[in-house]
Amino acid sequence: MAKSYHYIIFPMLCLFHSAFSFTPCPLLGPAFPAFTLDKNSSILASALTNLSKTFDEQNSKGNGSHGEVFPNTTSFSLSLFSTNDGSAGASPFFFDYHYTAPSLKKSSSQVTHASKDSIYRIGGLTQIFTIWATLIEAGDIIWNESVTKYLPDLAKISENATHDAIQYVDWQDVTVGNLASHMAGLVRNCDESYTSDDLPPTTGGRGSCTSSSRSQAGSLAALAQQPPVALPGVTPIYSNLGFQILGFIIERITGQPFNDIIENHIIRPLSLSKTSLRTPSSNSSSLIPTDPKTSGWSAQYYGEAPALAMYSTITDLSTAGKAILNSTLISKAQTNRWLKPVTHTSNPANSLGYPWIIYSSGDYPNTSMVDIYTFTSSIGQYSSYMGLVPDYNVGFTVLAADSTSAPDLNAHADIIGEAVLPALMKTAVTQAGARFGGAYTASSGLNSSITVSVDRLPGMFIDRFVSNGTDFRETLASLIEIDDPKALSIRLYPTGLVSKTESGGSRVAFRAVLQDMNELADAGTPTCVSWMDVDRFTYRGRTVDSFVFEMDGDGNAVGVEVPGLELQLSRKH
Repeated sequence: MAKSYHYIIFPMLCLFHSAFSFTPCPLLGPAFPAFTLDKNSSILASALTNLSKTFDEQNSKGNGSHGEVFPNTTSFSLSLFSTNDGSAGASPFFFDYHYTAPSLKKSSSQVTHASKDSIYRIGGLTQIFTIWATLIEAGDIIWNESVTKYLPDLAKISENATHDAIQYVDWQDVTVGNLASHMAGLVRNCDESYTSDDLPPTTGGRGSCTSSSRSQAGSLAALAQQPPVALPGVTPIYSNLGFQILGFIIERITGQPFNDIIENHIIRPLSLSKTSLRTPSSNSSSLIPTDPKTSGWSAQYYGEAPALAMYSTITDLSTAGKAILNSTLISKAQTNRWLKPVTHTSNPANSLGYPWIIYSSGDYPNTSMVDIYTFTSSIGQYSSYMGLVPDYNVGFTVLAADSTSAPDLNAHADIIGEAVLPALMKTAVTQAGARFGGAYTASSGLNSSITVSVDRLPGMFIDRFVSNGTDFRETLASLIEIDDPKALSIRLYPTGLVSKTESGGSRVAFRAVLQDMNELADAGTPTCVSWMDVDRFTYRGRTVDSFVFEMDGDGNAVGVEVPGLELQLSRKH
């Protein structure tokens, strides 16, 4: 059975199979305004029915278009959750699916059927909680600070690094952010863990940094001797050791044990009753595929707890995922910075964050890119996978256990993405058309109007645009040197700027991207630089690409303001 070792291939989904030859160049982020998500909507209900059907077929056949799976030995639970308005956001999750392998009956597990309350070992997903706790305690300003500021014990080793950069880490050059994003160039683990009769006997090696008998100072002394893999800040190198050090830093900042920090700042505030860093005292909800020792259920990671130790359920992880999307424990500004890339990987579709593995889905240039913020892990006979889609305010979890080895969850994630992402995009397009589409005219007697529509491409678009009797499309076309005004594309993208009004409604700001529909994005090159032209053109000191919609209490547009032209237009019904 193939294992998932922190790398996956997320499907490059074609959300729009567009017949348009025009290739829009949208702004990064949501292509449409926030939408309501109801479980009973025909679009979503159909997608979820197909999702269940696909998993049923996969479990009955053992393979499918997404690859081989092992239903005889792999039990799993998965969920989809949302923070959108509507019934889908009312519970921890709006969809769950569970499968119990026949082999579970032969195990020592007291759980006989996988369910929303089944506790799995989640391994590397612990790192998300470690980053979260760091942000709660210290904010993201800490990312650019040297680890030696908090662990001066390590500074002494840097003197050796000046003489032998291959044998010693220059800890003064390692930042806390390097640790959090696997960019520190450190070894994967601190302990010797692999032996083989095919290898020569060793006369020495790395000392243990994770023993339960070691103090923090003793562990630091041992890990400080580990040689580097690469220079810090150069290339992603997965490292549990880096998170062990990050855990030490949080302990130094707070003066509390790491377990208490996670418990007091995340688990208790969010009521994650079945989530813990320590092995659950009761096995009544524990899904153990073989026995506690063989499966890795009872394995203790001591110093590496900030990287690997956690246990949880899909219910608790859904609640945690929603709290991240909702900025429940940190500010919205911090969340926006957290859910952004830190570096590329060698795969152009993948980036890395804190500690997110970010997959760029979509079918550029026909669609916007949709970034999926994920993390995945295999530990013992367990595998876990979590993903957040900030553009749609949704996420998913998959937890699995296998009686033979850690299962590969790539197929499960691909099935979810293929079934659900197109439904979310269709929902966004449909609701944008209903809430914003139509004609807007001046009520003051001026001959001014615009029409807003949607199609299968990213963003709402403006077709007719008249300002005081003048075809303003011609004016805009001349500004960007388009000979044929009919070839001007004016597409609107949300900026995330929203103001509440006294009437119970809101004002929602968009920016327009202007392009020549007779040319590919960036004159046929594969780049997209519309972000460089935003706010470029002004009239009397006011930008002409700003559109601010007036919304009523039900979330429907009733008017639009074009500040650059001093236009106030009302939506015709």
